[in-house]
Amino acid sequence: MRYEIRSAVDEELPVVHRIMREAFGEYRERLNPPPSALKEEVEDIRRKLAGRGGALLVWLGDEPVGSAQYYFSERYMYIGRVSILERARRRGIGSGTMAYLERLAIRQGYSETRIEVRASLLGNVALYRKLGYAIVRRRTYPDGKDGWFVMRKKLSGRTGMAEEVRHDESAGA
Repeated sequence: MRYEIRSAVDEELPVVHRIMREAFGEYRERLNPPPSALKEEVEDIRRKLAGRGGALLVWLGDEPVGSAQYYFSERYMYIGRVSILERARRRGIGSGTMAYLERLAIRQGYSETRIEVRASLLGNVALYRKLGYAIVRRRTYPDGKDGWFVMRKKLSGRTGMAEEVRHDESAGA
């Protein structure tokens, strides 16, 4: 099976929002406090990204199964709300989405990406470490029971990127 990653246009932000809410919904009862992604509305996403970032959609055939958001700061590109629907996981889509975003950062002249990951989601932390991200800071929620890591990756000089990327899962993408 093949998947395609491409930039989301403004009219697709409700789809980005729906995928994010569905993917993060599994953590509603597991995490305290619940993910702030579950409080975000489409307008919050639009406001957050306005003029300084964007969003991606990941398509498996004609079905959107993933999304991510990003914005550019002075020194790095921040990647957030990486969301892959449960039925599409374990196919390399999350890793492929991160690689796409890293190439986008390089193309825009950035040599660093950052992401924030809930400390108690050990599988997510392990995935980002496997992708070359290092923990640079730990933050704690007010109750002290959980927190999150700020993770960063220094990017190599890879250049160029097609506007649209297609991956063939049978090739181990």
